[in-house]
Amino acid sequence: MLLDVSQIPKVALERMNKVHEEEIKLLNQLFESIDKGKEIEEIDDLFKAFVEDVKKHFSSEQEMMEQYNFFAYPMHRGEHDMVLGQLVNLEKRWEKEKNPELIKAYIENEFLPWLMNHIQTMDTVTAHFLSHFVRD
Repeated sequence: MLLDVSQIPKVALERMNKVHEEEIKLLNQLFESIDKGKEIEEIDDLFKAFVEDVKKHFSSEQEMMEQYNFFAYPMHRGEHDMVLGQLVNLEKRWEKEKNPELIKAYIENEFLPWLMNHIQTMDTVTAHFLSHFVRD
């Protein structure tokens, strides 16, 4: 297991906490399939599911931020766009090489550290702001 869901920082909106938990569960499945040397097809399916999950995660946050005119929306959106760009590049490399170590290295060294920091900073502030408007 890459990360236990109990280690994810909590924010003021439960719906965001649930999205983060589901994303970590999916990330753990992907990581474990790579770590255990599973078939490329299984890794491919899990990687695609992870990328789609990240897109949905970011899109739902961005919709709420736009709806309630969150003051730091452009900065928060910029963080999401940066990660989506990284994922697009990783997808391209994955399609060419089908090297599970590429995904594993990205998850460990890029995505997970970024996500934990992002939750503790951007998402914490965003959730606090949105909690004044949104009811879980």
